[in-house]
Amino acid sequence: MGETLLLAYTTLMEKAPGAAFRRARELYLNKYCVPQGNADHPLRLFVCDEQTDETVVPAPDGEPWHRLVTLTSRPGQLAIVHWQQTCPPTSPLLESYLAEEWQLNADELELVAGSTPWFREGGHQTRFSPPANLIFQQQSLLTLKE
Repeated sequence: MGETLLLAYTTLMEKAPGAAFRRARELYLNKYCVPQGNADHPLRLFVCDEQTDETVVPAPDGEPWHRLVTLTSRPGQLAIVHWQQTCPPTSPLLESYLAEEWQLNADELELVAGSTPWFREGGHQTRFSPPANLIFQQQSLLTLKE
C-alpha cells in the first residue's frame, strides 16, 4: 500500500467525531470520502464497516488515576463510489483510479459490485478489503480521579 492512502485515511479520521458518538461517526464516514488529489474525479473512496478497538492502560506519568486511552480504527471495507451514477464504472476507469490516486493494483483486489447505491443515492459502489496496514491510532490521557 502506498503512503498516499494511509495519509488520506489519517486525515479523514482525525476530523471524525469521537468513537463514543457512534451514529455521528457513521454518518460522517458515509458523507465524507477519503480525501483525494483530484476532487473532481467521478470516483470517490469511502470507509465502510469501521472496526474500532479501545485499550486503557496506566499512564506512564506515574499518577495513579491517570490512564492512557488508545483508539485503533480500521475500515472493514472500502467502497469506490461512482459519484451520483447508477451504473458501475468501466474497468479502465476503475483500474486507473486505484493506480493513480491510491497506488493500488486492481488485479490484486477482490472488487465486488454493490447491490445497493451508496448512502443517500450517492452512486454505484464497488467494495474491496483494505490493505492490512490501513490503521489509525489516536491516544488520549484520561486524568479523572476514580
